Amino acid sequence: MQKNFTFGSFSVFEQLQDNACYTSKSRYLFSLGADKLKSVSSYAANSSPHTKNIQTRRFAATLENLSNVVIDGNESRVLLTDKGSFIYMSNCSDITLKNFIFDVETPCCPEFTVIKTGLTSANVKFAPNTRVEKIDDSTFDLLCGNTKIQVDGKGITYVRALDADRNAIFTIGKEPADIFSKVTKLDILEDDGTNQTVRLSFKSLCPLKNGYSYSYRTNVRDEAGFVFDNCKNVRIENCGVKYMHTQGVVAQFCENVTFEKLDVRPKPSQSVACTGNVFDFFACKGTIKVSDSYFSGCLGKIVNMGVQYVRVNGRLDDHTLACAYANPKYYGIPFCKSGDVIAVTEPDDLVSTGRYLSEKCMVDKINPDLFNVVFKDVVPHDAVGKILENTSVNTADLVFENNTLYDVPNKAVCVNSAGNHVINGNNFKKVTKSAVYIGGDAKTEFVAGRVGQIDISDNRFSDCNSPIICVNPSVAENVGDFAESLNVSANDFIESEKTLYDVKHVRSFIFDGKNVCDDEKYSGITANCLSTDIKDYEIRY
Repeated sequence: MQKNFTFGSFSVFEQLQDNACYTSKSRYLFSLGADKLKSVSSYAANSSPHTKNIQTRRFAATLENLSNVVIDGNESRVLLTDKGSFIYMSNCSDITLKNFIFDVETPCCPEFTVIKTGLTSANVKFAPNTRVEKIDDSTFDLLCGNTKIQVDGKGITYVRALDADRNAIFTIGKEPADIFSKVTKLDILEDDGTNQTVRLSFKSLCPLKNGYSYSYRTNVRDEAGFVFDNCKNVRIENCGVKYMHTQGVVAQFCENVTFEKLDVRPKPSQSVACTGNVFDFFACKGTIKVSDSYFSGCLGKIVNMGVQYVRVNGRLDDHTLACAYANPKYYGIPFCKSGDVIAVTEPDDLVSTGRYLSEKCMVDKINPDLFNVVFKDVVPHDAVGKILENTSVNTADLVFENNTLYDVPNKAVCVNSAGNHVINGNNFKKVTKSAVYIGGDAKTEFVAGRVGQIDISDNRFSDCNSPIICVNPSVAENVGDFAESLNVSANDFIESEKTLYDVKHVRSFIFDGKNVCDDEKYSGITANCLSTDIKDYEIRY
């Protein structure tokens, strides 16, 4: 039976007991500076590829080895006055966190609006959270509160196009562009203590547009809103998030995680609520559920659900394989634990050629990209060059229902897990890339695998770009069953680009006649599907 406690201080998080329910006495503001944050050194899935070492993140609260705990914030607000993260949870089970608002004093996302353009220059006004610290004519740093951002040409700029009222990734050529890498000279024209007006001079023609707003993020992901590691039955409900630094929610090696009535949107004075993906679910199992939630001002994907593949570099003996992460964003994360079932798969089609029990995983202390997996069984002599998958994880089912997603400059829901997935009753509005995306990078980076059944029904897609639904694995060209089945039923496609779906390598694809479009010009693409049943959609003028 749970014990009940009330609290009026954020320090209660340091004294939590198992089998207890904690409730804030009333609505509080917990204002936390750097001295109140707790440091945790760990690896997190999809972290920065530019920092090849363990990350030390600073959290408002750390929960470790707890079970059967409920924490009710009673609409309290957690405000970080310095750069940091909110909650770290490790080896916990049956944890509920509800009725909190998570906020930061100064979002670490530089923003500016173009007020005048010339042939090779532009005058811009920076938002109140951003300042420029000039070092010389062409060298400068961006300041957000106490955070200094070095402009190194590796960031990504997002532009809010006024004619479309949406964010999109700013590009020069085929690659996302760091707008500041093109600046040859910076002049501070005006500084009233709140906003700076700056002239940016460029190497060639000015790439900025008058009246447009631009946001900027680096590729360094040194903080995360929330990190859940090796946890089971975690529930977050009725919480608001105003901003998350560099990463959103990272849940890795977790089982059964639920987000209900989560509201992620920027505060009125800002336009960005999360500079990275809102959710990174990595090597999870059970059910991942996101329902009745709202997302806007998020620069990355809303959901990124990845699997765990590694490359075999060598066979050291009958029981040991030397392995490496092909994707640098996953370095340092243990691949498996004792008793996990490991599949040896072909890199060209991700088809398993055998399954073996693991004994232990030993990560290299010098280069955390590398590790040895010791097996209880004898491993095959031809394993070198093949891919390993930990089939004891990577099986989570996604339930994504009754959510609203507004202004997503990336893919919205990206699913690459072997489970069965339901995407139902959502409102996708202004999605720049595919609203639903399956597969795509398995052959090179190994974070996308074979999936099970996908049911996409009763959703509304408005002002979304083509293809709205995309299944496009980059594994073998002739595979007919990369995904087991895809069912698209009773969705509304309104004022969107005209390619509804681009579906490849699915065993069974059904697009039924209950789908609704606003004119007859929509079409779809299929290739290498073993069975298709495509009906005419209903036209609703």
